[in-house]
Amino acid sequence: MDDAAFTRKQFFRLGFSRAAGSVAGALLGCGAVASHALRPRVRPSLVRPPGALPEPAFLDTCTRCDECVKACPHWVVKKGGPELGPRYAGTPVLVPAENPCLFCEDLPCVRSCPTGALAGTTDPASLRIGLAEVDLERCYSAKGQPCDYCQVHCPTSPRAIRGASPGAAPRVDPDACNGCGKCAQICPPSAIRIRPLS
Repeated sequence: MDDAAFTRKQFFRLGFSRAAGSVAGALLGCGAVASHALRPRVRPSLVRPPGALPEPAFLDTCTRCDECVKACPHWVVKKGGPELGPRYAGTPVLVPAENPCLFCEDLPCVRSCPTGALAGTTDPASLRIGLAEVDLERCYSAKGQPCDYCQVHCPTSPRAIRGASPGAAPRVDPDACNGCGKCAQICPPSAIRIRPLS
C-alpha cells in the first residue's frame, strides 16, 4: 500500500501491531511466553477460481504455475501474497468484492490448468466459487433505508439475492448464488462478503 494512502487509524494500527510483534519476539527469546499463548496460524478464508478442487486436494494439486492467473482475461484471478503464509502464498485467489468473477463462457482459467487443480465442469452456469452473506448490522435495506443495489446487479437468473419487499433485508438463495461477488462489489456499506465453499 502506498504510504500516502494510509489513514491515521491505519498508521497507528500498523505501529501498534509492529510494536506488539517486537515485544512478543523479545519475550519468546527469553522463554517468557507460555506455550498456550503461541496460537497456530488460522487457515485463511480464500475464494478460489472456478472449478477448484476442495481446498485440501487443491493445495496438494496446485503447483503455483500461474497459468490460470495469466489466462484470466479480466485480471480476476490473482496470485496470493506472502501474507497468506507459506502454505497458501503463490496459489491463485479471487477477491470478489474488488473484482467479481465473470465466469467466462470458455473458462480460460480452468482450461489453462495443467495439473487438474481447476478441474470443474466446462459449463459456467453450473460452477460456484462461494456464497454471498449479508451483514444485517451494516445493510442499509435491513435498516429500512431504500437500497437495492445488490438485487439489481445480481447477474444470476433467477436472482440469487433479493428482498421480500422494498426496504426488507435481502435474502440469499444458496441454490442460485454462484459467489461471483457482484453484490459485494456494488454494496455501498460493504455489508456483503463472499464465503468460500470449502
